[in-house]
Amino acid sequence: MSVMREKNKENEYEIRALTRPLIRQIYEEAMTRDFPPDELKPLRMIEKALDEGRYACYGYFRGGEIIAYAYLAMRDRNLLVDYFAVEASLRGRGLGSLFLRDLSKGPLGDYDSVLLEVEDPDYATDPGEKKTRLSRLHFYLRNGLTDSGARALLNHVNYAILTLPVGPAASQEEVFNIYLSIYDSMLKGPYRRFMPCPAPRVS
Repeated sequence: MSVMREKNKENEYEIRALTRPLIRQIYEEAMTRDFPPDELKPLRMIEKALDEGRYACYGYFRGGEIIAYAYLAMRDRNLLVDYFAVEASLRGRGLGSLFLRDLSKGPLGDYDSVLLEVEDPDYATDPGEKKTRLSRLHFYLRNGLTDSGARALLNHVNYAILTLPVGPAASQEEVFNIYLSIYDSMLKGPYRRFMPCPAPRVS
């Protein structure tokens, strides 16, 4: 990811809403590397959602350099983390945990709910994949998210839906309905085929 520098203290962390040029730059230089093609929405789809007030993008900056980003789909006062990543060369240093903490204390703290989907470890097809999914799930649980118990099937992949502790408590059914409403707002035209459906937990 190319960096943008300002006269900030080297170790000062700051969350900022991303400008449109930075949103495009991150998409082209980082997201195409950080996410497989079948998980990456077209940039025009993200920009249209931004224009319509259905999307928000935040960057995590240190010393003027962007070190992590979060792209979120929005409906009313509810958010779904769409993309979340730390700069590849800086992973394993706890920056993702810091970013999540500062997001929840900062711009995400005033929303009614913040949801995040992770691939359900119970549906992994081999031990290596299960280990990767469990590692990702445990990362989020260690950093303040809660397993809502809601499960979804989306594009042939099973997901567990986690919640960030903001806003009023919601039941498993309420969480799934919020999740579904965000996708309903996000997916238009031919993308409607990717609407999620509920999936049972594996006992």
